[in-house]
Amino acid sequence: MKRATDSETPGDAAGLWCGLLGPLLVRRAGAVLDLGPPKRRVLFVRLLLEEGRVVSTDRLCEDLWAGRPSPRAVVSLQADISRLRTVLEPERPRHGKAGLLVRESNGYALRMPAEARDTVRFERGVARAGRSLAGGRIQQARQEVEYALSLWRGTALQDVRDYLFAARQAAHLDETRITAEELHISTLLHDGDVQQAVSAAEALTERHPLREGAWSLLLCALYLAGRHAEALARFEQLRKRLSEDLGLQPSPWADALQEAILRHDLPFIRHASRSMVTAGYDDVSLPLELRAPTSEDTRPQPRADSAEDDPVPTPRGPRDRSPAGTPAGGVILSPAQLPAAPAFFTGREVELDALHALLPKRGAQSVAPSVTVIGGVPGVGKTTVALHFAHQVTDLFPDGQLFADLRGFGPSGDIVDPADVLQGFLTALGVHPTAVPARTGARSALLRTVLAKRRVLLVLDNARDEQQVRPLLPGASGCMVLVTSRNQLHGLVATAGARTLTLGVPPLADGREALAQRLGTLRVDAEPEAVEDIVRLCAHLPLALSIAAARAALHPDFSLRSLAEDMRAGEGSLDVFGGTDTTADVRAVFSWSYRALTPQAARLFRLLALHPGPEISAAAAASLAGLPLAAARRLLSELTRTRMVDEPAMGRFVFHDLLRVYATELAHERETLTARTEALTRMYDHYLQTASLGGPSLCHPPRSPVPPPVPGAVPEPLAGEDQLIPWYATEHAVLKAVLRQAAHTGFDEHASFLAWRLQGYLDAQGRSPEAAAILSVALETAERGGDRIEQARVHRALAGCLGRMEQYTEAMGHLKTAADLLDGSDESVERIHVLLSSGALLHKTGCDEDAFAHCLEALAIARHRSDPLLEADASNAVGWLLSLLGRHREALSYCRQSVAGFRRLGIPQREAYAWDSLGHVHHLLGDHREAVVCYREALRLMERTGDSYTRVGTLLRLSDTHLGAGDRKAARSALALALRVAEERPEVHPVSDIRRRLAKVDGRHGR
Repeated sequence: MKRATDSETPGDAAGLWCGLLGPLLVRRAGAVLDLGPPKRRVLFVRLLLEEGRVVSTDRLCEDLWAGRPSPRAVVSLQADISRLRTVLEPERPRHGKAGLLVRESNGYALRMPAEARDTVRFERGVARAGRSLAGGRIQQARQEVEYALSLWRGTALQDVRDYLFAARQAAHLDETRITAEELHISTLLHDGDVQQAVSAAEALTERHPLREGAWSLLLCALYLAGRHAEALARFEQLRKRLSEDLGLQPSPWADALQEAILRHDLPFIRHASRSMVTAGYDDVSLPLELRAPTSEDTRPQPRADSAEDDPVPTPRGPRDRSPAGTPAGGVILSPAQLPAAPAFFTGREVELDALHALLPKRGAQSVAPSVTVIGGVPGVGKTTVALHFAHQVTDLFPDGQLFADLRGFGPSGDIVDPADVLQGFLTALGVHPTAVPARTGARSALLRTVLAKRRVLLVLDNARDEQQVRPLLPGASGCMVLVTSRNQLHGLVATAGARTLTLGVPPLADGREALAQRLGTLRVDAEPEAVEDIVRLCAHLPLALSIAAARAALHPDFSLRSLAEDMRAGEGSLDVFGGTDTTADVRAVFSWSYRALTPQAARLFRLLALHPGPEISAAAAASLAGLPLAAARRLLSELTRTRMVDEPAMGRFVFHDLLRVYATELAHERETLTARTEALTRMYDHYLQTASLGGPSLCHPPRSPVPPPVPGAVPEPLAGEDQLIPWYATEHAVLKAVLRQAAHTGFDEHASFLAWRLQGYLDAQGRSPEAAAILSVALETAERGGDRIEQARVHRALAGCLGRMEQYTEAMGHLKTAADLLDGSDESVERIHVLLSSGALLHKTGCDEDAFAHCLEALAIARHRSDPLLEADASNAVGWLLSLLGRHREALSYCRQSVAGFRRLGIPQREAYAWDSLGHVHHLLGDHREAVVCYREALRLMERTGDSYTRVGTLLRLSDTHLGAGDRKAARSALALALRVAEERPEVHPVSDIRRRLAKVDGRHGR
């Protein structure tokens, strides 16, 4: 039978028609097209199933080659695309734009109207039939469903059923076909064609012997045919089959139907009756008396969630007065679907307390259910916590506990349709299978009705997204819902008032206890150090710990130390956490989340593994991937939603240790060496360009200009130079890691530039040991490059760090090495720096006369070179030393020259040093008021540049000046501020010395 409105040759899409309800069949104007070999046919179906959406090239290769694309997969794919275009659009010019199989930026799409596919016509036909039957248009309903079933030519998606990408659609089509057959049987019964209904129902139960809906229709048909005894015999056949195959008894609905047949109490089932309630779509296929009422007959019915969804079934007779949500006859089901409680569980007291606090309270004013989303990285134990808590509180939910694994992330990638979960929940609660509406919205409304005034616990495990969860939420305030997901389900927080509970990795003590539970306390207590190593090597991840414990349990004679050593040998790889069971294989578990990412987010995830950590900003990630900042932020948001990375602080992103290992494996598998090198270059350029925004304020300028960034690398979007110091404070641990990685990956130029920038910041912070460590890396790069002048610079800077650490002998050794490296060269700039550094070191060792001579020589060379920066530096050093030698008037002139020089150059940090020297000279001259002005200007500039190291010394000298002026209160204020700075940074100045000074001031103050 064919409807007049349907044709196999639609007028658009080049007249194409595609048949998927059997072997692939493509026609144009009635003529069958030859698409070519099987792989090309699979490609066509893969694109067709996306309904015009773009499929990336990577995804096509993954799907067509079943996860193992060949090295030439992309080339082969492009060739098949070209040949398909030739077949589909034969009249298209050779280089003309494709209209059907189009190329987008990252993949391909097949743009065909929906009605060109027989699958769409089938589903639309079934839906129309359901609506017609609900409206009492029996003949039209029968024609529609018979036409829909006539479209089937064999098995749905026959060419691709073995491919993972087709599994869900194939299963959906198979299920819809069965539903359509049940609908057809209902139309036959309504139309009075009872014998054909019996034959159709018998055939359907033969093919699907465990489908109770089909059996119910068969029993009704046999009863209508007057074959009452046979109907009862068939019921016994169903009972036996369910018992033998599944160990189950028939549902309460089947029992109720048997009782009704025994009593001949089916007055509403008459030959050619029009009063039967309709099947499966807009209503139900059994009479009202054999289905669960959704409300009292006179109560207004809730509507579906959208205009496209079916309404909740409306009772059509006055006989049923059961409480809402209970089957007729008083059958009330309290399902207990929770899986077994976790065999091992430890810790999580804080999280369990939080869940207990969210339990719905009896008599509370809340009108909404308690919904909690339990999140965390893959393998952190979300399901374990949910089930452990659920079993603790089952007594608080006497009306039942529902559980569903939504398979949002899993090995098959086959996400559970919420409609299927609703079907299971409703039947578990006592709703007859045939009383369950077809549309998701109607099922969801019926669930809310059934759960009204009940106390039920729902555990929705492994959810993919909000859309999968929303239809499953009850409306009753006495219910509680626990949702576990790797995704951050922000939508549920916004629209359902959900609370979030994020699980972090457990502490060492919990990891140790987890191993003790599995291996016994004697074995764990015997090797405490090995246990700590195992927990650390598992990165505290519960899944990894359980795998390691299983390995140890399988080999009770092996020491835990040997296991730890074996794990350490495999550090940097997930092989040690592998296994044949994918649910207990860390790499497999991570892969389920990875496969759910968009191609762009998956690429960023891989590239982030190239960053050394410990955390990365959005701008650095953008440079790493060569993306605009806005695009990178969107992808980072996707990665945080799926818990592939965490965002512990606003705009700062981190990997869990094992996820970093997984991302590193993927980066080396999927990204070429060229792509990885380009990404590293952009990343190093990002940090170098940002660190260079401050010009020479933190260090002497490099010997050569900072190279321009490569395309795609952009600095951090800082509002101004004042933000540079806070940026260093945030990034200094990252910069140290980036610097070392650059040096180890052959980016010596980047390493050298970064070392000088970071050393200037660390010096200003008084972090001389860290600065020395950074300079050691710079020295390695200089020695590899054979640059004697650069080596001299590093030795001289190292001498400065060691001098501040009071390691004077080692410092002198570095300065001598620097001088030796400069011998025979005409490098006067570095010679000036060596002279000034020598002067500073000689001063610290009490040799002020020698120090003055070195600095005076440096000033003469700087003036000869007409170098204003070095002249200002040397003038400050000469002025300071003159003041120490008692030549105060001469010192004033040099210090003033230094202040003016640094101000002209715009170097606030060094200008602060000059003001400090000038203040010191005024103090020695007894000009306390002028000294205070100088010190305060120095402190203002130090505050601006974040210079903690010099700031304390300036505050101490300011205090001395106040004391000299007789202002003890101001002196104490300066000392108190110095103490606060020193307590935060004790390496800057001995705290005990400042406290001694304070005590002395307080004593003078009469305290």
